[in-house]
Amino acid sequence: MRAAECVGVDLVKALQSSDAASFERFESSARAVANGQGLLWRIEGKGGKASYLFGTMHSSEPVAKSFDELVLRALRRARVVATELPGASTRKVANELRRLVANRSFRPEGDSLGALPTDVRERVEARVARIGIPPTVVEQLQPWYLALALSRSHCSSGQAGVDPETADARIERFAVEQGAALVALESPVEQVDALASIPDEVALRMMREATERDLRPEDVESTITGLYTTRRIGYLLAMRGPIWAGVFDVDGYADFLAAFITRRNIAMLQRARPILSAGEAFLAVGALHLPGEGGLVELIRRAGYSVTRIW
Repeated sequence: MRAAECVGVDLVKALQSSDAASFERFESSARAVANGQGLLWRIEGKGGKASYLFGTMHSSEPVAKSFDELVLRALRRARVVATELPGASTRKVANELRRLVANRSFRPEGDSLGALPTDVRERVEARVARIGIPPTVVEQLQPWYLALALSRSHCSSGQAGVDPETADARIERFAVEQGAALVALESPVEQVDALASIPDEVALRMMREATERDLRPEDVESTITGLYTTRRIGYLLAMRGPIWAGVFDVDGYADFLAAFITRRNIAMLQRARPILSAGEAFLAVGALHLPGEGGLVELIRRAGYSVTRIW
């Protein structure tokens, strides 16, 4: 892709600049999202030492891995460090994920886009073709896989001289260097199973909305990065309704995220329970796992812990 095509627009900032009144209404609703602000949370139980929950970006961009001193201080206190999938960026784990995705993404019965109106289907096929998947192949792929492919930027992120270490990998490296135990909150099979469980109607809706609104993955990524750097990741959950209609109405995108993330939050909590019970743990998960009524912050509270935002 050309360099100009890889520059995304932060749509929250764009709304703030172009329509102050609409932005004020949006921000009012966004502030109501449960635990929508903050990336680092202290977890305290009865009698045990404090643990911490931190929201990461699964990225090698400097903004994702330039951790605040409060985050580093919490990490240094950890006896156990838990991430979603330790070693996710290593060749071994990456190959295992690719193998699982390849096995689950095939659709033997074909007709993956058959539920879409003909005109929309043709436009979706054309959009998918632009990222290198021809219509003859599209019919043999699951809708969740196609929706995921359309949601990702295909700009090259690997640049000479740029450190490829992701934020998650850096946290794992720090954990090993300080002698903390490193544990997984998920397995490769569980992550791919969560993707494969996304209903066809949710994936098709996401593709239809992205196509009809000409939604660019680069704009989505730029918007998420902007919200992350200001520790307002929960605002993404409020980007729907009349204010965003025709611009970035992410109902389909939000439903896709909910289907993929909410189920995983419940599984992560179950695996984290014994770690939290013992205390002195540092849990690092994608920031989108934190906010909302079904987010990890709220789920941990319901499990009987005091959870306090500290950054």
